[in-house]
Amino acid sequence: MADTHIALAVIFDVPAGEDYKSYFPKFYAKVKAGTKDTLYYGFATCGNKVLCREGYTNAAGMLAHTAEVKDELEGMIKQIGKEKVKILCSGPPSELEKIKPHMDGRLPIKFVDLDAGSLLLNAFPKGCADTHVTILPEFIVPAGKVDEFKAGFPKFYAATKNGPGAAGCLYYGFGFSGDSMYCREGYKSAEDCMKHGADVKDIIDEPLKAVG
Repeated sequence: MADTHIALAVIFDVPAGEDYKSYFPKFYAKVKAGTKDTLYYGFATCGNKVLCREGYTNAAGMLAHTAEVKDELEGMIKQIGKEKVKILCSGPPSELEKIKPHMDGRLPIKFVDLDAGSLLLNAFPKGCADTHVTILPEFIVPAGKVDEFKAGFPKFYAATKNGPGAAGCLYYGFGFSGDSMYCREGYKSAEDCMKHGADVKDIIDEPLKAVG
């Protein structure tokens, strides 16, 4: 079936010495008690960068969550600095249009229009720890090469849903924002991610020719 969920990647570039982990339990508590439209939610760290990975069934769910954690989010942003926060929001264009009027214009938000062919191959787990693996590669597509790049989408969708890796793939789809193209991917485990890699191994070079 089609993947229509809203995904957020909120990246905090945390200054050295700043406490941020004390916020995690506050956010998790609000999420557990909040909207039932939350599909997954969690924090990850890489050096001084903190990622909040979020997924919602639709725009309404995402906006409901934003209201629920308003105080905590404002507190964390005030401590870290709004210039050190970046947000990537991806989903169907029709759902993104519902979100845009409600976003804080002071924060840099990049909206990614999800391709209509994007796939949801397995149901999201419920009521348990989120352990799925996400990949979100970005490709900068040169002017005049977008159609050439998009021409390869059907092959990737077919290989994804018909290959051995399909059983472990949660979602897979392409999205555009300006000259940036993203491939939004989610897998049950690292092993399942590797299986998908084998499924598209023979065609992976085709879109790369378009971006150089």
